[in-house]
Amino acid sequence: MIDFDEQLGFFKLIGNELKKKVECYAIGGSAMMFYGAKLDTKDVDLVFLDEKELELVKNVLLHSGFDEKKVLIKIFKRYEETKNKPVMMVRKEERFDLFFKEIITFKMSDTIIERVKEIHEFGNLIVKIVSAEDIILLKSATEREKDRYDALKLMEKFDINWDVIIEESVNQTKLESYLFPIFLYDFLEELKEDFKADVPKKVLDEVRKISEKMLVEYMKKKRKK
Repeated sequence: MIDFDEQLGFFKLIGNELKKKVECYAIGGSAMMFYGAKLDTKDVDLVFLDEKELELVKNVLLHSGFDEKKVLIKIFKRYEETKNKPVMMVRKEERFDLFFKEIITFKMSDTIIERVKEIHEFGNLIVKIVSAEDIILLKSATEREKDRYDALKLMEKFDINWDVIIEESVNQTKLESYLFPIFLYDFLEELKEDFKADVPKKVLDEVRKISEKMLVEYMKKKRKK
């Protein structure tokens, strides 16, 4: 596990070693630690919009004793179908997951970028922190129990704007072929029933309505083929 101080130490190391400015986006547990919603994380998740900048950070990690893991860990639903697997860097129990533009099935959309809440500079490394709403949405596509607990922590700490989450799930469906509201509905229903999360009924009703409509449209298109 990597705690917040260790994560900051890694960012400072990378920033000091980089010869030019590099921007990335912290998601998942990495972002949650900046918000004080989590004490540590199993892996540091960073998203890059420039592939060359991802390679620069990868090279710094290689020179710091990390190795690239070729057999990746299944985390997201429909993981095997996607080509957007991260560069996974491992050193003993420490791990970095480096994503280029896409987080498995999710696009790093303009709307996610616009909602960035914090920006931190560590020498030449600029780390932008995605919103709590986008962290929850990203976790809705995973199959790990710990991501349910992470979502619950965010819901307890922040006044979540559910409209943002619902709108982004629809936006992601427009950008990709996956029916994200269905993932989201299953995730929120599980949070409410199994984890006793305070998910408003009107939110579940709205997501279910959108999901059913999308599924009907999907089946119509499939029958026409």
